[in-house]
Amino acid sequence: MMEHSGESDGATNSVAKGASSFANMYDTHVDEVYRFVHRRCRDHALAEDITQETFMAAMRRTDDQPEITIGWLLTVARNRLLDVMRRQTRYEGKLRLVGVAETGGHDTALAERLRVEGALGELSVDYRLVLTLHYIDGLTVPALAEHLNRSVKSIEGLVTRARRELRAKLDERVDGESAEAGGSDG
Repeated sequence: MMEHSGESDGATNSVAKGASSFANMYDTHVDEVYRFVHRRCRDHALAEDITQETFMAAMRRTDDQPEITIGWLLTVARNRLLDVMRRQTRYEGKLRLVGVAETGGHDTALAERLRVEGALGELSVDYRLVLTLHYIDGLTVPALAEHLNRSVKSIEGLVTRARRELRAKLDERVDGESAEAGGSDG
């Protein structure tokens, strides 16, 4: 008869507990992460892929890292979606440039969207997350506080600072575009 050491049983129990904990976290948040991504991309397959990648990233985290929260999951999902969208936008942008050059047209809505996306991309992850959750996804300040495990006052301040920073980034872009346009005359 083979004896099992208490140490290996403890390791087995730890792995089982970790798997159970991950399964509970997954079951609790998978639908919310999927909806978050799908609302942004409107593509079922892409939303499923990014949701899967998000939970794979959560699975790869080590025990010494902080607990996985819905805020962390949504940040990972959003960053992965932004990576995909940037690649797609670069490709589509090249195609549009060819079309604009051929037709001599100018798409101001696209230019404005790219300007805002570029300014958002320059913000910190916290600022991007809180602005998109609040203004694009329509989450209220109390809902943001709950999702991000912060106080309502903290979120109010964060939204205010994020808006101010976005406005400054947009102003910089307008000033930069004006300077470029003015410099091309000479």
